[in-house]
Amino acid sequence: MFSDAWMGAMSITVGGLASIAVAWISRPRAAPATEDTAGPDLTTIAGIAAVVAQQGEKLGAAEQRIGELETGRATDGRLIRALRRRCAQLEEALRQLGAAVPEPAPDDAPLIKG
Repeated sequence: MFSDAWMGAMSITVGGLASIAVAWISRPRAAPATEDTAGPDLTTIAGIAAVVAQQGEKLGAAEQRIGELETGRATDGRLIRALRRRCAQLEEALRQLGAAVPEPAPDDAPLIKG
C-alpha cells in the first residue's frame, strides 16, 4: 500500500512539473524588435517630400543644438579667462601685503598655470 501511495505522489509531482514546463515553453512572447521596413513611399512625390521635410526638421534641431553648445563654449572660455585674471590680481595683492602665495595642488598646477 505504501508503494502505491508513493507512486501516486511521484506521478502527480512529475505531471505537475511537466505541465509547468509545457506552459513555460508555450508562453506568449513579445514580437522581436525589428526595423520598420515599410517606411514612407519613396515612389511618390508626396512620400519623398515627407522624408525631406522630416530630415530637414532633424537637421535644424541638430544645428540649433550645435549653436547652443558653441555659445556655451565661448562663454566658458570668457569665464575661465576672467577667473585667471582675478586670481592674478589676488596673488599680486597678497605679494604686496608680504604674504606668501600658496602653490596649487600638483594635479591642478598645469591647469592653473595655463
